Amino acid sequence: MKILHLYIVLFCVLFTQSLAAQATFEASVNKDQVPLNDVIQIEFTMNSDGDEFRSPTFEGFTVVGGPNSAVSYAWMNGKKSFKKSFSYLLRPKRKGKITIGKASIVMDGETYTTNPITITVTDAIERQDPRQQINQMQQGTLDKVHLVAEVSKAKPYINEPVTLVYKLYFNAPVGGYRGNEIPTYDKFWTYNVEMPQRPELKQGKYKGEMYNYIVLKQDVIMAQEVGKHQIKPLSLTVQVEVPTGRRDFFGFPEYGVIEKEFSTQTITIDAQALPQKDRPVNFSGGVGEFTMKATPSTTALKAGEPFYLTVNVAGKGNLNLVTLPTPVAHSALEVYDPQYTEKLTPTAGGLQGNRSNKYTIIPQYQGEYNIDPMEFSYFDLTSKQYKTITTDTIKIQVLDGPMLPTNKEVAGTDQVDDQEFFQKNKTTLTFVEGRQSTYWKTPLFYFFLLVPIGAMPLFALAMRLKAARVSDVEGNRLKRNNRLAKKYLSEAKKHMKDKDRFYEALERCLHNFLKAKLNIETSEMSNDNITEILQEKAIDSTAIDSFMNLKNACEWARYTPTDQVNIVNDYETAIDVIDQLEKQFKF
Repeated sequence: MKILHLYIVLFCVLFTQSLAAQATFEASVNKDQVPLNDVIQIEFTMNSDGDEFRSPTFEGFTVVGGPNSAVSYAWMNGKKSFKKSFSYLLRPKRKGKITIGKASIVMDGETYTTNPITITVTDAIERQDPRQQINQMQQGTLDKVHLVAEVSKAKPYINEPVTLVYKLYFNAPVGGYRGNEIPTYDKFWTYNVEMPQRPELKQGKYKGEMYNYIVLKQDVIMAQEVGKHQIKPLSLTVQVEVPTGRRDFFGFPEYGVIEKEFSTQTITIDAQALPQKDRPVNFSGGVGEFTMKATPSTTALKAGEPFYLTVNVAGKGNLNLVTLPTPVAHSALEVYDPQYTEKLTPTAGGLQGNRSNKYTIIPQYQGEYNIDPMEFSYFDLTSKQYKTITTDTIKIQVLDGPMLPTNKEVAGTDQVDDQEFFQKNKTTLTFVEGRQSTYWKTPLFYFFLLVPIGAMPLFALAMRLKAARVSDVEGNRLKRNNRLAKKYLSEAKKHMKDKDRFYEALERCLHNFLKAKLNIETSEMSNDNITEILQEKAIDSTAIDSFMNLKNACEWARYTPTDQVNIVNDYETAIDVIDQLEKQFKF
């Protein structure tokens, strides 16, 4: 019985292997319906090498390409596979249904044939201009790239943290990007979130479709004034690989690079006023969710020994803008200026972490003294109500030391003997013989008499010149800014191997140059305002564009995670631009 089972198993194995090794010969087309003025591709494939291949007559078609043959080998799990094919490109001659007949080949002494294939030929279609078709393909690729600004909340309360994230979505090959214009946040407090040097590639949905994306820039902003505030778009030039319509030697499509400018949408933040109802008197502007505690290092010690009181506010919100409570203690407890520490991390809900003041307190006298309760009020975004946190009274026990003076001891004064201050008057006069002067009416006397008189006009002139220099505030400021511009440009040169420090120094140089030449402050340095003032000064448009491009390059290098900078070129450009503007300002 066992032998019979062995024969059955062996037969199944051999039969299976024979089926797996069976030769096949098949025909396939890329489409079974084709317009009269289009072509189809037919391919005849086999899994074993053969001879005497005979193609169909292709009646009703014109052969416009082929035969093209291809052979491939592959190994998978220790087994070899073989594939050989013959392909043709066919253009139909008439409308209707046309049948492609059988093809044949001889493999291992046996003739194999394919099945007939029926093709439906429809009316001819209007052919696009190849250039127009390529343009459409390229535009379709560019349409798969989107620069988006995502805001966590469009109608926040004043001082409520709002997260602004700039993302580049793409489903097309992106070669690189460079910044054109970075938005400024007028009337907002801003915290720039530090980004990694190389952006992390992520996946997410944009308008219901999955995309690859990178985060370019992330900021936490807080409106400082009630009302609607517009944030201008972020502008980038992105390099996108698009098809050229050509193929290489091996038949693969070729791609070229197109640079296109992309911009985010303009964002409007409508800041709402905090409610006046039930607002605490000690409210200092905190918006978010916070906790507060006051912790002494000890509550029992001797007079003259220091202890520490730590006042800590933690949570998330506009933590950097809140005012920490100040302890009020008995006069016997000498409170020194605090040591400030903070640990803040930007999150979607604003700044999260804690801030603390560590006070050094030294008791002067023996006894029990209190540190009064402290209050911290804030506006809670969850309940949309004001909340107040109150600490407990802290009792400090001073166990040893001098006693606190009484009112009588404080009011007491020392007696002073009048004899220490007054002496008796003499009753007799004593005459002293005078000596004749050796200085009166001598040349030295007249010299010292006339020199001050002669020097007075010179002194008055010098004082007037000094007063004029001191009163010339604008002139002094311009000279100082000119010196700063030269200083920072030389400082930028020292840090050409450090990207962050180089662009920080270069941006300060440009700012101080503008302050010196345009008589404006940092708060007025928006791109539009700078361009308008330079145009009013009759500065050449080429010089203006060069300056603004350099300014934007500095901002882009400082505030976005990119390595695509050219420090040497930007430094040389700064020298040329400042030189050009300097010459034009002189005329």
